[in-house]
Amino acid sequence: MSQPIPLSRLRSPATSRFLTEEQTPRDVEDVFPTTPSFDQPPDPITSPWKRALFDLLESPTSSSSAFLVHFASTSLIVFSAVVTILETVPSFHSISPRVWFGLETSLVLLFTVEYSARSVAWSSSWISLAKWMFSFYGVIDMLAILPYYIEIMLQQDTSVLFRFSILRMFRLLRVFRPFRYNSTILLTIEVMYLAVRRSHHALLALSFFIAMVLTVFSTLLYFSERGTWDDNLETFINSDGDATQFQSIPAAAWFVLVTITTVGYGEITPRSVLGRLITVPLLAFGLLLIALPSFVLGREFSLVWEQMSDDGVTRCSTSQEITREHDSAVAAFSHHRLESQPSELLKDLSNRKLAQNQAELSQQISELRVTVEMQGEMIRELLGYLRVEGTAKGKCRENVVGDAMS
Repeated sequence: MSQPIPLSRLRSPATSRFLTEEQTPRDVEDVFPTTPSFDQPPDPITSPWKRALFDLLESPTSSSSAFLVHFASTSLIVFSAVVTILETVPSFHSISPRVWFGLETSLVLLFTVEYSARSVAWSSSWISLAKWMFSFYGVIDMLAILPYYIEIMLQQDTSVLFRFSILRMFRLLRVFRPFRYNSTILLTIEVMYLAVRRSHHALLALSFFIAMVLTVFSTLLYFSERGTWDDNLETFINSDGDATQFQSIPAAAWFVLVTITTVGYGEITPRSVLGRLITVPLLAFGLLLIALPSFVLGREFSLVWEQMSDDGVTRCSTSQEITREHDSAVAAFSHHRLESQPSELLKDLSNRKLAQNQAELSQQISELRVTVEMQGEMIRELLGYLRVEGTAKGKCRENVVGDAMS
């Protein structure tokens, strides 16, 4: 009886095309996933004039007019911050309050017009409007103009009231709004956050070590510096007869914290020899306290910055390459010649794509070699089976011929 030949299923290749873009690091995607831009509303804007207003206020690079509006808004923000600061300088108190009120009224009116225009631009739907109004910059814009109208309604200067002084300070946060259009600043913030997240285990261990040092040395300094109890003064006094500065362990902890951070205010100092000897290890530990976190965070910051920068360059290069190929196809179809790209950029893109394609080709060759080896093994088994079958049939034929001759 013939025996079945075991067959192996061929594996499909891991990839079906050459790569033209590097993979994004997993931790970067987990923390900062690729999502639609926040400067775009969740619902499409159907009205042409609303679309134009939205681009004018939210897309500074869309046109020269949008850039001028963005520049004027930023200038007003900086000017408003300068006015707020100058109001607190004593040498400017001689200026009439009407001048300050007129400046503030003009600025608030301009910011109110801007806030209303942004609300209209985001009013393609209630969802998009609510998204903008409750966003970080939307809340800041509201808090920037809210104290003025509260002053008008209450008919008094709210700057003397603490709860409204806090709101007035939010006007300074408008200075940070233009930073959202700077990709370098946004990338730096993201890298800093991701570097801290990657280093949280080392930072937690260092924090635990600092807490232990703070507790131990605070206790040692308290008992070495508290002196003796004076019944008349009802306090501890040192060897000089003065009230000790280390009245409690928390007071000693403040001295330890100031010492290890190398701040050294100097309002509390140990007087005894034992207290000064205990302070010596704190001085050495302060150097390590600054060096270790700086090294850990600096290393992670460099690694994350390199990863995200390379990923950004790769995405930008790939996007430019795709755009260039599309423009070339359109030019060939319409028989118009496009301007050529700089030779250095073309060479860089060509080398990058060539390296990626070589890596992919090497992987596919390895998979093909495994497949050929499997097929060769199957062919050898098949030939062996056919050889055995042929030998058996030959012997059977010889037996039949021998029986016939006999």
